Amino acid sequence: MKFKIKLSLSIKMLFLIGLSNLFTSGFIHFKEKKELKGRKSKEINENEMITNPMVEWNVNYERTIEYLKKHEGFAGGEVYICPGGYSTIGYGHLIVEGENFDKLTKNQADSLLRVDFNKALKVVDKTIKISGLRKLAIAHFVFSKGIGTFLNSELKEKIILGESIDNELMEYCYYTNIEGIRIRSLNAISIRRWEIALYNLKS
Repeated sequence: MKFKIKLSLSIKMLFLIGLSNLFTSGFIHFKEKKELKGRKSKEINENEMITNPMVEWNVNYERTIEYLKKHEGFAGGEVYICPGGYSTIGYGHLIVEGENFDKLTKNQADSLLRVDFNKALKVVDKTIKISGLRKLAIAHFVFSKGIGTFLNSELKEKIILGESIDNELMEYCYYTNIEGIRIRSLNAISIRRWEIALYNLKS
């Protein structure tokens, strides 16, 4: 009788241990899936534009600003000479006649960048009728290559006609250095491809 009771208790203990392991394993698996989902969500939030123009303009605007900061660089907030030979400061601000800069903090450079980028957005608004991600992509091009370059290009005509702009944008992967030599820039190629991808996203 005692042997049967011990056997019965042993079976119950094994059952409870197994149940406990199953629950723990399931919880860990669920936790891992939750963490993986969180990581994927974070990657999407950090690296992808949101394709809902009615809700996400501010988010996409901020991501465009962050992309500009990344490829323009800060240079310690001091004045530097860009590849084209022009005095520049902050995140790609071209110093024009009448401006006198010594050094900027990152906050000051951020504010100046937003002023410059908003000017590019206004140029786009006055020239063509596009919105959402497409407007951000073309404003980025205007910021990078200049208002005059955009207004004198065939790019705006292609946009108005609804034609592909991929090949046209890739024509702007060059800069002329201080010796007057035209150079194909790998950095510019990467930037143009980013603009093309952004412009072609469904928004």
